[in-house]
Amino acid sequence: MRVVVGHREDAAMRITGAAHAPLRPGVMAGGLVVEREAVGSAIASALSVAETREKATKVMAAIDGDDVRTYHVATTFEREALSEPMTAGEVTRAIQEARADAERTAREEAVNDAALRGIATVQLRDDIAGLAIDGRSLTSLVGFQGRFVEVRTDVSLAPLVLASAASGALDAAKRRGTVICGAYALGRLLAASGLVEDAVLRLGADVTAIAVVRGSRVVATRAFGLGREAFLARPERVEADAAVWARCVVAPIPGLEGLLPARWHFVGVPEELAALPRALGDAIAEERGGEAEVGTLRTSLATRVFSQEALHSDDLVAVGAAALAAEMA
Repeated sequence: MRVVVGHREDAAMRITGAAHAPLRPGVMAGGLVVEREAVGSAIASALSVAETREKATKVMAAIDGDDVRTYHVATTFEREALSEPMTAGEVTRAIQEARADAERTAREEAVNDAALRGIATVQLRDDIAGLAIDGRSLTSLVGFQGRFVEVRTDVSLAPLVLASAASGALDAAKRRGTVICGAYALGRLLAASGLVEDAVLRLGADVTAIAVVRGSRVVATRAFGLGREAFLARPERVEADAAVWARCVVAPIPGLEGLLPARWHFVGVPEELAALPRALGDAIAEERGGEAEVGTLRTSLATRVFSQEALHSDDLVAVGAAALAAEMA
């Protein structure tokens, strides 16, 4: 488990503390907190180290699991007063309506999702992922003129049992906080740092999580329950297992149009599992009909993050969650 503490400085994130707390095998499974007290104790321990310089006022836990979903919705409004600049009140109303539209769309999509049918779900977060007027992407719409206003909203849902278990672990650590999709948090961080047409993949102990960035926006996320422990448990089969895993990675992602990106960044793959990124490169090249670039995720790609601590690429999911909590991106 990795924890970072930081704060926003203008359009950047300043990390003032980072810590790592090991978890016993079995206390978490596929994003589900199995032993709340053990995970809560690890959170409290890591936070006590990371908060040496700065106390966290907002806490956000990032999880990935088979049934965690993030829906990406673009809502367009046509303005009547074309010659008048947009006011703060008009922008606020557009964002509120877009959020309501996105939440409604996410609930409808979840009802039609076979994997979630009959499962109680809860909304984790909704995040404004971008604003545009007449096709121009802007950080703020106030003062701009135009006819068509577009608000891009991302809504994350998860099974109630998964979200409640994560919240319960925070309660056990005597902290109050929210929960977010880890792959989405990582993708948002890198998109805000300049990634345009890439994918990022994190290999966890028992889960593989993917985020696809297109047009500097996270457009798809996916996770499935296959991680390091399964491969390390049968080293004699790693080459064959890697080929199967790569096919799982490149399987169609609901809602994603077009081909997967040619450039991929991965984290959490030890040297003894180097067959995995090789197999992934082959699978992507075959699907695209051309070459693919698959390499290690470097912390230097997070160009809007500055740290007083040495960060590892494994820390970037936590950094992404901290950046969303601080409303950096």
